[in-house]
Amino acid sequence: MVSMTNADLECLKANVDRYVEIDTKDGEHLVIKVIYVFDQESDPDVFFDLAPQNVDAISTKPTSGYSLPLADIIAVRVPRQNSIRP
Repeated sequence: MVSMTNADLECLKANVDRYVEIDTKDGEHLVIKVIYVFDQESDPDVFFDLAPQNVDAISTKPTSGYSLPLADIIAVRVPRQNSIRP
């Protein structure tokens, strides 16, 4: 099974309060706003808000309050335009 690389982890950490795209082990592709990356204990997580799903929703607040174990992430990318502003 593919797992997140050190470069992916550094990408998450470098993009706190910004949007990134992630792929998960269960096949989901999400655009998230990184709130906090917790990687110090046995259960490291990323805490995030979900980005609005379409251009019409950009003016609304993102859906908030999620976390995902870092072990469930297989890839992290910065979107071409990291300027999504809810």
